Amino acid sequence: MNKSQKFALMLAFLTAFMLHLLLFSYSSMISLIMAELGISHVQASLIFSINILTIIILRIPWGMLSDRIGFIKAIKLAMALIGIFGFLRGFAYDYKSLLIIQLLLGIGFASILPCLAKMVEAIFSEKIGLATGVYVSGFPVGEAVGLSLTSYLLTLGMDWRTIFQIFGALGLGLTLIWFLIKLEHQNNKIEKINIKKDFKYLIKTKEIWILTGICICSMGCYDTALTWFPHILELKSFSLREAGFISSMLPLGFLIAGLSVGITSDKLGLRKPFIIVLGLISGLFLSLLAFNLKTLTWIIVLLIGFSLSGILTLVLIIPAEHLKIKKFVGSSIGIISSIGNFGSFIFPIIIGLLIDITNHFIASIAFLATVSVFASILGLIIEETGRKIKL
Repeated sequence: MNKSQKFALMLAFLTAFMLHLLLFSYSSMISLIMAELGISHVQASLIFSINILTIIILRIPWGMLSDRIGFIKAIKLAMALIGIFGFLRGFAYDYKSLLIIQLLLGIGFASILPCLAKMVEAIFSEKIGLATGVYVSGFPVGEAVGLSLTSYLLTLGMDWRTIFQIFGALGLGLTLIWFLIKLEHQNNKIEKINIKKDFKYLIKTKEIWILTGICICSMGCYDTALTWFPHILELKSFSLREAGFISSMLPLGFLIAGLSVGITSDKLGLRKPFIIVLGLISGLFLSLLAFNLKTLTWIIVLLIGFSLSGILTLVLIIPAEHLKIKKFVGSSIGIISSIGNFGSFIFPIIIGLLIDITNHFIASIAFLATVSVFASILGLIIEETGRKIKL
């Protein structure tokens, strides 16, 4: 890997980091925002889910745009939106204004995943698993920093608006870097595509829908866990700082999976068995959260994060090497992750509703465990794309 490739990969990592720093810093502030704004669990869920709704609606167009104009131009435009609205969240004065800004922030968020997948396919075609694992690791690092640093700043007495302003300013800084650097000398592939024709082709491809189903299960459960675990742990009598620390095990598990699952599956030349096994592991350890295993909770949460995000890493790898869809990586990732975000949109609302109705978290845990196991079932019917099958 040459210096230009290393710099591009570092930039991809930082972009993923910033995306989830901004998105999941909210999780540690849910209890505080609910109390100040006088909102219910369902309303608090919507603050997160409204962002995901925008991603669902716009990720497919963003994916196709990245195939058409190139990932560099698409990311620059998206980062400008992320920087601006990430910063403006710190000036929300009530529930409605925060909801609207979250909606607008999602416009930029919608572009990042298909653009980064396109970037990997264009620049790191010989090391897709490794490059995907490295940039994907930026997501959990951003989550861990968002959860732990936000919890720490709150214990220092800093209010949630100031924290949003600080993180938003960092987003503006990264946006400036994207506009200043030049990557045009890289292999920035721009496909001459017929959007209508290629979209019809992709939605008729069976593998797209299997991967979408797996994405709904894995990403939906992970994002929901990351959103609600701090609050659920507080309901289990953990302190704010303990809840923040234990919840940060989710992104730590993500980080370990991002760096290991892609590389290990590269070496073994297989993808499918990993999806099946990881889905079962996530269901098992989610179920264990229903019990009072206080000293083991951080390990359980770590393994949940590892298994769910390991599945997601494979979902991002397979389109880049599948013969039927690899030509349309940006578009296929756009479709898979757009519809796949339905889980990230609706699952947090379901969790909030279940807590409101039952005044307990057990039903919520059971729901997430059941959904995560379904990813294993879908893994049984996905077509293997690993190197070992091709030999």
